[in-house]
Amino acid sequence: MQYPNTVIKKKLLRIPMRFLISYPQTNWGYVKFRLNRIIRGKDKSNDVYTGSPGGKIQLIEQAEPLGEFKLVDEIYPTKPFGMEYVPGEGLYFITGLPCCLDNQAGDEHIIRLNDQGEVDLVIKHPLFSQMRSLRRTKNGILVTSSGIDAILEVNLKGEVIWDWLATEQGYSARYGGGERSIDRNFDHRTLCYSGKLQTTHLNSAIIDPYDDSKVLTILFYQGKVARIDRETLKLEIVIENLNGAHHIRPHSQGYMLSNSRKGETHIYDRNFQLLKKISGTNSLFPVKWVQDSIERPSGSHIIADCNTFNLRERSLGGQESKFNTQLPNRIFQIEPINDNFCFTSLAHSHFTKTN
Repeated sequence: MQYPNTVIKKKLLRIPMRFLISYPQTNWGYVKFRLNRIIRGKDKSNDVYTGSPGGKIQLIEQAEPLGEFKLVDEIYPTKPFGMEYVPGEGLYFITGLPCCLDNQAGDEHIIRLNDQGEVDLVIKHPLFSQMRSLRRTKNGILVTSSGIDAILEVNLKGEVIWDWLATEQGYSARYGGGERSIDRNFDHRTLCYSGKLQTTHLNSAIIDPYDDSKVLTILFYQGKVARIDRETLKLEIVIENLNGAHHIRPHSQGYMLSNSRKGETHIYDRNFQLLKKISGTNSLFPVKWVQDSIERPSGSHIIADCNTFNLRERSLGGQESKFNTQLPNRIFQIEPINDNFCFTSLAHSHFTKTN
């Protein structure tokens, strides 16, 4: 039977979609610490949380448009941040505790959880410090090592094959004053780098989807997005006047990112011209923080509204569906996956709930 194109489109839009959510902190102690810093304006302070943050990754399913969100499953790795699912390879994600006290080494690393639920790859490196974003590349994995203001590309053997250090490219002034330099031969997992010791707090980096000779990254403290030439390491500022931005991503119209402190998702064209701002939180809520956003095939957007602990779908017409993540679960990333992804019993055995 032949269906009109409009009917086919509607049927496709109703297919349930699955995505993952990473929560680096799921314990009350950390959430109270974090919210206190935001409210008091101390997110760039020397304060460092030394307790257990918890952590989990949830598998969520939702039918479009504006369908109900359904929690399918969850696992409990320690403090998971950036992640990416690669069909045929598995789920790559950042996990482990950073250094919270000098000379007490952290254990941040990259894990690959394959489709059978086996941890078949673990990558550690002395330059891993307060890792945030992760993206699979042709030759390895691109990560931001925020603690040392660096972008690192490592191969699957754990060797650095490309890097960009902000301190070597004109960003050597610490937020708290003074100059910073990074020793490439030092094990930075053994030192705690609070916000005032950092110069940029790089928190997101991707290969430019329209020019793979370039890397896009967010300079959090400067409120800018930079495009870096992978060969020359020179950078060009392409977006400015942001306020606490996170997660630069491809978008059907060009690019998107979360302008966190303004509670907005920004959409840009391929020339980095701002096309649209999408509110991601309650306009009356006093302390806004949108952490991440993804685009859906219908044109709607799924938005992580962290400070109200809600996942929101906002349609093009302004309609909303939401999923409450429940205190104290604070979202870091939303990651689309394929329809048959699941956590196996073996995966559960690796990442059990500890408290």
